Amino acid sequence: MNYNNFSKSILKWYSLNKRDLPWRYKDNSKKDPYKIWISEIMLQQTTVTAVIPYYIKFITKWPNIEKLSNANIDEVLDFWSGLGYYRRAKNLHLTSKIINKEYNNIFPKEEDQIKNLPGIGEYTSAAIRAIAFNKDDTVVDSNIERIVARVFQIKEPIIRAKKKIKERAKKLTPNKKNGDYAQALMDIGSMICLPKNPKCNACPILKFCEAKKNSNENIIPIKIKKKVKPVREGYVYWIISSDNKVLLKRRLDKGILPGMLEFPSYGWSTDGNEEIDKKVLSIKDFKRKRGKVSHQFSHFNLLLTVYEKKEFNVNDINGMWVDKKDLSNLGLPTLMKKVFNHINT
Repeated sequence: MNYNNFSKSILKWYSLNKRDLPWRYKDNSKKDPYKIWISEIMLQQTTVTAVIPYYIKFITKWPNIEKLSNANIDEVLDFWSGLGYYRRAKNLHLTSKIINKEYNNIFPKEEDQIKNLPGIGEYTSAAIRAIAFNKDDTVVDSNIERIVARVFQIKEPIIRAKKKIKERAKKLTPNKKNGDYAQALMDIGSMICLPKNPKCNACPILKFCEAKKNSNENIIPIKIKKKVKPVREGYVYWIISSDNKVLLKRRLDKGILPGMLEFPSYGWSTDGNEEIDKKVLSIKDFKRKRGKVSHQFSHFNLLLTVYEKKEFNVNDINGMWVDKKDLSNLGLPTLMKKVFNHINT
């Protein structure tokens, strides 16, 4: 394979077909590493469509590292509500403080400096260096893994072939315009080289693809049967005061949904938050709500039974009492939004 022609084909396609995304720049001289970093963290395990409105609001609220470093962590976590994987928000905030203190609010360029920042691994470091600083780091995300596996017809599941894929990807990486090249591959993976039924006839690198030549484009990457997630069950308590306020608490700054607001829950989390929830268990005459709230986490599925208590005396228990009408304006995680919707159906 002519690697130079491979990258040229991709860059030519990208100049005509690249997605219009808010973190991309028409003028490469104006690239802001901060904004590229924010977008890359948000895009971890989250779709582009879901990220765009969050990204725009985030950058409007915290337009630079200094602003973010001075923000309250609870405010950042509440803003992150709905994106999931809340440790990303904690690491963003912590990293901004480190860059503020150690690098005078200037995002570092060196690979070892970037990798030492919280929440930044090999892929994110390579993406930032390639896109923001045009370094020739090899960027390999899940979309690019799939493209490389098909181009070289790698007949192993990706999880077992990551080293081989990285080696092949490195051979393809150009030493010029690598930022555009990496983003082009991401776009091809999202728009053309799809996991199922790839649009091969629209692919700019069709002539280089060994899987297509051998009619294996729907077989490669080789798939491994996913394990069935375990199911956890628990309880959540909807407690309303006589003046129509709802009891909330903030979870501990660790474990699942770290630092997030929730209606008191019990029985499903093993990260220390359970001890706080026991305060409500002595309340008498809870009414059980029909049905259950279901939610998927990365490693398990959750079913919550909802219990409600109305006309409660707020002096009988400590907590955060919020007007019911204000709940929709709070940064509740998706799980608790489901509880709220379940209560009100």
